[in-house]
This record gives sequence, C-alpha cells and structure tokens, in this order.
Amino acid sequence: MNRLRLALLIGVLIIGLLLIFINPIQNAMIAHMSDQLNAAEYSIDAIEKNNQVDADFEFEAVQSLSISEVLQAQIKASNMPVIGSIAVPSVHMQLPILKGVGNAVLAIGAGTMKPNQQLGHGNYALAGHYFEEKDILFSPLYQAQVGDIIYVTDMYNVYEYRLATKKIIAATDVYIIDDIPNQTVLTLITCAEKGSKRLALQADFVQSYSLENAKGTF
Repeated sequence: MNRLRLALLIGVLIIGLLLIFINPIQNAMIAHMSDQLNAAEYSIDAIEKNNQVDADFEFEAVQSLSISEVLQAQIKASNMPVIGSIAVPSVHMQLPILKGVGNAVLAIGAGTMKPNQQLGHGNYALAGHYFEEKDILFSPLYQAQVGDIIYVTDMYNVYEYRLATKKIIAATDVYIIDDIPNQTVLTLITCAEKGSKRLALQADFVQSYSLENAKGTF
C-alpha cells in the first residue's frame, strides 16, 4: 500500500512539473526555430522552389499551438518553405516568412494568407500566433505603434512599409486581407481576446530597394 501511495505521489509530482515547465519549453523551442531559420542563408533558387510548393491557406481552421505540433515543426524545420523574412525593429521582432498557414508553418514564423500574393503589390497578408506576455512569433505586434516602420524581404529585395492602422476586428472580418483598389499595403493578423477576435495591423508601402542596400536590417 505504501509503495502504491508513493508511486501515485511521484506520478502526481511528475505531472505537476510537466505542467509547470511545458510552456517555457515550448516557447523556447519556438524562439530557437525562428532564430535558426532567420540565420540560415537561402539562394534565390531555393526561395523560388519554396514559392512553388503546395500549402494550406485555411486560416479559419488554425488552432492554438500544442507541444506536439511544436515538436513536429522542429522535425520538419530544415525543410520548411521559407520565402522571406519580416522585421519590426521598434518591437524587436524578426521572423521568417513561410508559405501558407499550416500548423508547422505558424509554429515557426509568419505565414502567407493568400496563394499568389506578391510583395510590393496589392495587399500582402501575413498571419502569426500570439502568446500573452511573450516576445515570440507575432506577440510583439501588440506593442507596435502607428508610424512604425516594417521591413519585409523576399531575399532579393526589401520592401519598406509604415504602420497606418492597428485595430481589433471580428474573426469573420476576412475582407481585411482583400486587395484594396489603388493601394499597396501590408496586413498582419494575429489572435485577440483569447482567439475570439483578431488584431489587424495594416501598413502602407513606402519604398523598395535591393537586399544588398538594406544596411543590416536583415
């Protein structure tokens, strides 16, 4: 009986420790994967190949990240379809951009929300996960201010945008990623109010220049 009680006590202790440490472990893994892909070098051929892969664009089906999805993303990390990078210096955010919004993609960085969107044209929309009081993935965007500069690169050119609007929208307001006549914008979407709504940021296009002239932005 004493052995059984001891075994149960040890089991409860282990479960308790897992519950305490699982979120910090998960967050550290996400940050590591993002940094790893940001630090990697990609040829133009590799980027073009990644742009051609099949991807999931069903943002409405995106769920909160679980530790199992983060682990699966870590296994696939070296083969993920990286197509660029985004940097928001004012909130110390830099993430890889990957094609689509599949679970593995959103466990690592920013995902493209439309199949054929192009930087510097129309409405370039990106989605990312939010973690309360964390500095990973799209969480820093809550600290962004209107007027902040956002840099996005396709690993060939850098596209500079200036944040124009920041607002909470309904989860059903999918029009936010539609092209806007005669406007070139960047739209960033993440969760708000525990997933029931969305935080939407839109930035106006300023200029573009070659990556070689980015002066350390990426």
